[in-house]
Amino acid sequence: MLSLHYLRAANSKLMLMMKNAYSPRRCFRQFASGLSVNELNLSMSDLPFRSYEYEDLIEFPEKVDVLICGGGLSGLCLAYHLSAIGKHKILLLERNRLSKCATMLSTGLLLANQTWRCHGMLDMVHFADEFYNYLSKQQDIAGYSEWSRMLLASTEATALQLKRILSIAKASNFNGRLLSPEELNKLDKECQIGETKAINIKAALLLDDVRVNQYASAHVLASMINRTGVDIVENCAVRLVKLDNQCRVIGAETDYGFVECDAFVDAAGAFSGGFFDRDVDPAIKQFPLHPLFYNSVVLEAEGIYTFPSTVVHDVDLNVYVSHSGRYLVCGGFDKHAFKLDNEDSLLLYGAEGSQLPEQWDFFVHVLEKLAKRFPALLNLPVARQFVIGEAFTPDGLPVVGALPSVPNYYCLTGMNGLVTTMAPGLSKVLAQRICGIEPELDVDKFDVGRFILLHCNKHYISQRATEVAGSVFSNFNPLYEWSSVRRLRLSPLHEELKEAGGVFGEVMGFEQVLYFSKGDVPWMKCGESFPLGKPEWFDHVAVEYRACREKVAIMEMSYLSKFEVKGQDYGVIYFLQKMCSANVDQPIGSAVFTGIQNYKGGYVADCTLNRFGQYEFFMTAAPDQQTRLRIWMQRHLTAEDKTSIHDVTSKYTTLCILGPASRMLMQELTDEPLSSFASFSCRKINIGCVSGIRAVSVTHCGELGWTLHCPNEFAQYIFEQLRTYGQSYDVQLAGNYAFNSLRIEKFYVRWGVDIDWMTTPNECGRSFRVDFNKDFIGKDALLEEMQMCPRRLFVQLLFLEHDMRRDPWPFGNEPIYRNGDFCGFTTSTSYAFTIGCQVSLGYINIDGMRTADEAADYVLDKYAVYEIEIAGKRFQVQLNLHSPDLPMVSSEHPHHYRPTQ
Repeated sequence: MLSLHYLRAANSKLMLMMKNAYSPRRCFRQFASGLSVNELNLSMSDLPFRSYEYEDLIEFPEKVDVLICGGGLSGLCLAYHLSAIGKHKILLLERNRLSKCATMLSTGLLLANQTWRCHGMLDMVHFADEFYNYLSKQQDIAGYSEWSRMLLASTEATALQLKRILSIAKASNFNGRLLSPEELNKLDKECQIGETKAINIKAALLLDDVRVNQYASAHVLASMINRTGVDIVENCAVRLVKLDNQCRVIGAETDYGFVECDAFVDAAGAFSGGFFDRDVDPAIKQFPLHPLFYNSVVLEAEGIYTFPSTVVHDVDLNVYVSHSGRYLVCGGFDKHAFKLDNEDSLLLYGAEGSQLPEQWDFFVHVLEKLAKRFPALLNLPVARQFVIGEAFTPDGLPVVGALPSVPNYYCLTGMNGLVTTMAPGLSKVLAQRICGIEPELDVDKFDVGRFILLHCNKHYISQRATEVAGSVFSNFNPLYEWSSVRRLRLSPLHEELKEAGGVFGEVMGFEQVLYFSKGDVPWMKCGESFPLGKPEWFDHVAVEYRACREKVAIMEMSYLSKFEVKGQDYGVIYFLQKMCSANVDQPIGSAVFTGIQNYKGGYVADCTLNRFGQYEFFMTAAPDQQTRLRIWMQRHLTAEDKTSIHDVTSKYTTLCILGPASRMLMQELTDEPLSSFASFSCRKINIGCVSGIRAVSVTHCGELGWTLHCPNEFAQYIFEQLRTYGQSYDVQLAGNYAFNSLRIEKFYVRWGVDIDWMTTPNECGRSFRVDFNKDFIGKDALLEEMQMCPRRLFVQLLFLEHDMRRDPWPFGNEPIYRNGDFCGFTTSTSYAFTIGCQVSLGYINIDGMRTADEAADYVLDKYAVYEIEIAGKRFQVQLNLHSPDLPMVSSEHPHHYRPTQ
């Protein structure tokens, strides 16, 4: 058995063999000792588990309520929650052996690197902790134990990142601390963690965590659910899912015959999405995930590892070392460490097992980084290398919920290596949805409806998934932009915007202008390092902001989701009144801001509904609503509504003309008298030589102006006319960063950031937009909430002192403190150029308050001191419940508009 030192020395020879098309795997196969994944997992429990064979069943079921495909943690947790709710007939099929899926070899810790991205993931961690703790009390072999995770930083930017994580961790009831300089020196010298001169450690964060033996936990779950009547069959693959004429699952072909089912759940991990007939329309079988092969090495290390019960992860090099019994599991996250393969070969291989032959040629890049950070590991003998499959999604978050086009085909997959953390909570939510129960946990960011058909394209997802897998820690950075498969959805104005200095990010495949630069800056933002101090784009955004407030600016916003909703008679009005919480039965030419609520009163969407005809409406919403909003509305349509809903996002180019001079500029381009074009109204107007342009006198950020929805063939002409005539008004192009500053300064919310599925109008100060004199989905829940008091209040927070050059900047998701006690988190933030300070939006917890007046008195107590913590440093802030009074540059600004109350 040879060591990593030998493998590293063989690296040059290895690369030469690769060039000559030899297989380096053959060269290193002799080093493997035959250790299996299950043997490694069992080193924590050393106990065998029973099997579940076809012969064990009295009779293989022909019809079930729920058919679950996949015997990993996801499928088993789902079966557990379904049986607890009361679903009677459940069949779980596993193509191999239970828990022998691709994700079983991991650190087993709950606080994975990605869990700091959003509060929904932290909620999943808390739920998983309680769940596995409960399992361990049922049987000791569940392998639940206290562990630690150590994160190392070798750059100042990453050190700041770790401080931000610690601030979030403490506010979220996770214990952790930064190591002192003395402890860092000891770490370098005594523990042989790395060569100080080669890679200096700037910071080390030690977090308390919990380790779970996935293999043991899976078998404990299987034993429990089997006793409740759930049928489990191993070595039985699902071959084909059958659909009826209404695109509903009627059953599935399996190795032991056809099984009819009311609901089918795909929890097959790396094998998910491969159960449809090849002739099925690709638009129906949308699966936004791709299987990748991930490498790790197991070392013999009994008695010599200096960090027992700790996983050590170098954030900058993206490599880790984990203790597992007498072994060390070493791995890393590098684009080169993942091998792409076509779906057919992966499925063919899956018939034999989920462990693949060694792939040393794809591990050499990780090996080099391991050698830099952990040189003491080089002399340890290699037990074997594991190559395992994992499913990755375009944004690195799991997918859960019903497929948009197949309402009873449910997904519980795409875990991106987080199955231990995410499976318990996501499976409970899915179980509740299958049973018609509103979920208790926030999973809005994980809903499969957040994607569009583009994300399911195999060429797209195979490239993006590789970047996602290799960027495990990078996307904690709030300004991180993906670099792969860009320039897909371009507005007709893209080249003009690019030539004007546009710097682009990506949203839903669209290239979105972030800001305009006058210098030599790459046009495409991607992989930006974590910002230290004032960002380089600050001065550019200041110019754009001032144009929006003092002159006139043009923003390209084609990325907004757009829908045409049309009817034959009053049925379309009845339908929209049922969908929308505001009264949308307004005169032709009206523009209405309205929420679309779920049955608990939360926001399915926050949109603008424009009435262009008696039965003709034009709806705009957030970019990531393109699929889920359409599906929500279509699933509530009835034949009596006589209504059609069409996604026209790609049909129109959207331009926003805003600022005090916008009316004068627009008037030069149209023969429509704009003096009578009131705010919150819409018309079809002429722009130059073009007729019938949809114009809406709403800017979504509080400034005077219009949003123009131009058919793509006219966009170039209209844009040129605006820029030509705009020269007299010193027109300025502006991007999303300036828009964000405008809306936050005026206390405007953004769906998906400030409000979501779990947020009610009562919480975010928007109940004045709700019309309780009509029926709509969620009305009863909102009325019930108003009888008590919301659990939190949406507030605006103005920084009283903050040095923009030296202090860490807020970017959202920072903890808020009241008189020294944690009371909430921020949601979004920006520099407010008119007010002259950093401004954050966020929620203050007010649990226990009996009335809204009592809550307001509590929040606005003049003796209360509010602070926001950023990277361990607290900044005092002033709290507002209402939008601030900003100086009006134009008297035409609508005084009656109230963003929040």
